Amino acid sequence: MKKTLYLLVAFFCFNATAQVTNFSVSPLPILLANPYMGVGFGAMANANFLLGDSSTTRFSNMMLYGIYTTKGQLGIQYNHQLFTRDEKWMIQGKLQYLDWPEYTYQMGGNIEDKFPNKEKISYKAIEFEERVMKRIGKKNFIGLQYRLYNCWNLQSDVADSISYFKKEAIGNNYFISSGIGIHFIHDSRDNVQNAYSGKYLEVAFNPSINIFGSTQNWYNFRVDGRIFKNFSHNKQSVLATRFLYEQAWGNVPYMIMPQFGRYYSTRGFVQGRYRGNTFASIETEYRAHIWKFIGGVAFANINTVNEPNNEFKYFNPGAGAGLRFCINKQQRTNIRVDYAVGSKDNGGLYFQITEVF
Repeated sequence: MKKTLYLLVAFFCFNATAQVTNFSVSPLPILLANPYMGVGFGAMANANFLLGDSSTTRFSNMMLYGIYTTKGQLGIQYNHQLFTRDEKWMIQGKLQYLDWPEYTYQMGGNIEDKFPNKEKISYKAIEFEERVMKRIGKKNFIGLQYRLYNCWNLQSDVADSISYFKKEAIGNNYFISSGIGIHFIHDSRDNVQNAYSGKYLEVAFNPSINIFGSTQNWYNFRVDGRIFKNFSHNKQSVLATRFLYEQAWGNVPYMIMPQFGRYYSTRGFVQGRYRGNTFASIETEYRAHIWKFIGGVAFANINTVNEPNNEFKYFNPGAGAGLRFCINKQQRTNIRVDYAVGSKDNGGLYFQITEVF
């Protein structure tokens, strides 16, 4: 099955990229800062291009970046989203390597930032996913995704006898999550990386089970909805709203269960700060043009995960503001600089290309 999927992706990419036009690359340095990562620095390159006529095909993009932090974390990632000619096919994917010590916490949405609730875990991981989707109707796509997450060399900084992670977490030595899922997307955004108008809805079901090579049987369901509304004649005053819901059940590996910070959600909270089998978030952002190539944003979000007894008791708010620096007006490519604060001890600086959603 994996071999067949690779061949399909190669076939579509070959046919699509044979007609590349309007190709541009935007390189820039990376700078991040928060209490859990320290200072992160690296470099990235974002490429935008057309695989068809601009009247019927939106811009495709690819991104490659590497980052190293003062806490000894190393991450390298490549991802892409391709629209073939006339958007008959959408192809999305990611390849990532992590050598990543991080703090982990027990389950729930109100865990204190101290031992025994908090312990440092180091691990290595490779993540690969590829999604091939066929357009049905005008702006709807449906297809299959293969995802592999291989995580090994998991180690805690506390003794096994007192480690919550070693005693309670599923996949606490190593784990493999592998499966083929089905995805539906409605995407009427006028631009994928920086929408002024339109809607986006993704509904995904991803089983990771033994027959595909998983060490545990578990299942993931996700809904990601976004609405973009502009309020000016030049379409540069935009209200963007996103709702994200994720549910997992079965023997869910602790490191990749629903959590704060995944899918570029919950600015103001580092990834993994709160975890549970159910996660929900809503975020609103106002984007406005300030002067020439400079824009500004203000945003707020509220997020929750369920407790070990499946109750929802805690709702964690976050808010912040940022600047946007346009480096490609035609393709709406922005450098994004945001600062966000969350409840309790959370907060951070974000420096990236393209909008959060």
